[in-house]
Amino acid sequence: MKFKKILIYSLTALLAFSSTGCEKDFLETGPSTAISDELLFKTVSGAQNAMNGVYNYMRLRSQDIEFGTIMQFNNGFDIMGQDLIVRNSMGQMQVYYAHNTNPTRADGAMSFQVWTYFYTIINNVNIILDNIDRSEGNAAQKSAIKGQAMAIRGWAYFYLVRFYQQSYNVAKDMPGVPYYDKGATTEGKPREKVSVIYANVVNDLKGAIDLLGPYSRAYKSQINQPVAQGILAEVYLTMEDWANAEAMAKAAKTNFPLMSGTEFQAGFNDWANAEWMWGVHQSSTQNFGNGSPFTLWANQTRGTRWTFDFLYVNDKFKDLFEKDDVRNQFWFRTDHGHWTSNKFREAQDDFYGDVVLMRSAEMYLIEAESLARQGKDVEAKDVLWMLQDIRKATRSVTTGNALIEDILLERRKELYSEGVAWFDLIRTGKPVKRSGDHPAMVEIPARSWRFILQLPVNEFNSNNSLVSSDQNPYDGVYQP
Repeated sequence: MKFKKILIYSLTALLAFSSTGCEKDFLETGPSTAISDELLFKTVSGAQNAMNGVYNYMRLRSQDIEFGTIMQFNNGFDIMGQDLIVRNSMGQMQVYYAHNTNPTRADGAMSFQVWTYFYTIINNVNIILDNIDRSEGNAAQKSAIKGQAMAIRGWAYFYLVRFYQQSYNVAKDMPGVPYYDKGATTEGKPREKVSVIYANVVNDLKGAIDLLGPYSRAYKSQINQPVAQGILAEVYLTMEDWANAEAMAKAAKTNFPLMSGTEFQAGFNDWANAEWMWGVHQSSTQNFGNGSPFTLWANQTRGTRWTFDFLYVNDKFKDLFEKDDVRNQFWFRTDHGHWTSNKFREAQDDFYGDVVLMRSAEMYLIEAESLARQGKDVEAKDVLWMLQDIRKATRSVTTGNALIEDILLERRKELYSEGVAWFDLIRTGKPVKRSGDHPAMVEIPARSWRFILQLPVNEFNSNNSLVSSDQNPYDGVYQP
């Protein structure tokens, strides 16, 4: 991939509060020659503006409901699985749900959008990392900026390598994605081995964790040490490095207590929730418009506001929840004939409501699964029961592989529409096999290449280091 020398920067500080306490931030983009690297990074405050711009792009790239930012991708790829339903509405999100228009193919919009989103982020944090050490100013602030940039680079490559290649446990020696660690690179690179990408991701996140130890963030949209630890826990889980995944998840969830049943049922719209580790804020001056995840759900909480009104849950998935489970928030839409969920409800009669990116419940589940996969069933159940008890779900009493399956099921019940379902199917080698009231009965066998995106056509047109044999298959099943 060839990068134009473009730096996303913010002309005013991201997340600066006004006197009324509302969040205000602005996105400006332009060639780095508009504000030269030398000028922008002369001071640490300029470097902070560049960092703010990256955060802005991560969440406000566009208001496209399908291909906007990580929030749309998280919803979309969960929709590609077996627990959520999209009732057809103007074709929106059908590219995910019905797997129509060949969504993972090289000439499809999805592959191009995912690729450019994450590589744009990588290019910009690379520019920050290229320049931050020479910025004049407070050393602690410089370390915090550097740590956040490293964490974001590791996070972005972790997504890319999972989107564009089979999971680490079967594909560590296969080609992943091109790796760039310098900004504004002018020559495209070949696909780097999956194991090398993961090694670089781990190194970035470990470095970020060290640098971010003293850092006290102002807002939950910023990455601090626990968030970097949480990302690394996810990475280790995918690598099947169970001991490190256990340790990192345990560390990450410290100081983020599980929410009460009342808080769970409040609508997942307030980043002040103590369980939320990382999230993004919406306000009257800073909202996602039609790209807000709250516009998807058919829960009729929008009052006078228009909504897409087409995201539901599969009836077989709904039946997995016990009557007294606080997560059992499903009700039947007689007008459309499907079950919907009140898990996500905006905070007021508009598009507003904060959006979760990470919470400690996932860390409990990573820790529990990692313990179970090490044969530590008693310890695994102790951790799992903490979550099940507060959710008023029956405790799992199984052992061995059955306990692991219970934990994977608990992940589906706890984290649906939060961006883990698709990647869980890939890393655990499970198929998509829909049943019940799905309008689109898609079946995808385990290890199918339909789980994996092809590299976009534009990349082959611009990157001379790639040849046609570098392309992922579109169909068929990978046999490790």
